[in-house]
Amino acid sequence: EITSKVAMAIDEQIYALIDSLYKTMDTIKSEARAQAAHKTLFKIDNLINERKALSKDFDESPKEDFVIENGVLISYIGNGGDVVVPSNVEVIAPKAFYHNQSIRSLVLQEGVKVIQEEAFYLCKALSFVRLPVSLAKIDQSAFYACKALEKVETRNGLTSVDYYAFAKCENLKDFIIPKSLKDIKDKAFEGCKSLSRAQKKQIKEINKKAID
Repeated sequence: EITSKVAMAIDEQIYALIDSLYKTMDTIKSEARAQAAHKTLFKIDNLINERKALSKDFDESPKEDFVIENGVLISYIGNGGDVVVPSNVEVIAPKAFYHNQSIRSLVLQEGVKVIQEEAFYLCKALSFVRLPVSLAKIDQSAFYACKALEKVETRNGLTSVDYYAFAKCENLKDFIIPKSLKDIKDKAFEGCKSLSRAQKKQIKEINKKAID
C-alpha cells in the first residue's frame, strides 16, 4: 500500500510536470491550442488539490499557538515553521500573522471563509499556502510582499481576490485561477513577475489592471 508520504511525493512530481507544461505552453503559437491545454492542466491540478485536501497527511498545529475567539483567528503566537490552522477557524482576522518572519508553509482547513486585510502582510519566509474549498474571499493586501511565496494551492470556491492581495509576491509562480474566481481587483497581482504568461493572461481576462 502506498503511504500518504509517498503519494505526496508523487503529487509533487506531477506538479513539476505541470510547471514544465506551463512553460511549454508559453511557446505555443496557436491560442486555441494553448487555451485547451491550460484547461486540461487546470483539471489535473484541481484533482490533485482535492485529493490532498481529503487526505489527512498533516498535523494540526497546537491550539495554544493561536488566539481564537468565536471562530476568528485573532493572532498567531507560535514558533513558525509549517503551520496548520485549527479546524474551528472561519475567519483569519486583519494582521493575524502580520510581518511574521518564521512561517514557512500554511494550510487552512475546511471552514475558513475569508482571509481579511493584511493577514499575512510581509511574511517573508512563507513559501507555500494551501487554501480550502470553503474560502470565498481574500481581502486587500492579505499576502502583500510575501517575497518567498512560490505556490498557492487554490480551490474551486474562491470568488474574490481584493486590491494588492498578492502584490509584490515576486517569486509566485504557481497560482491556478479556479473557475469560481470572477472578481479580481486592480493591482491584486502587481509585481508577480514569476507567473507564467498563461496565468497572467487568465488574470487579465478577469481584470486587465490586476497585474500591471
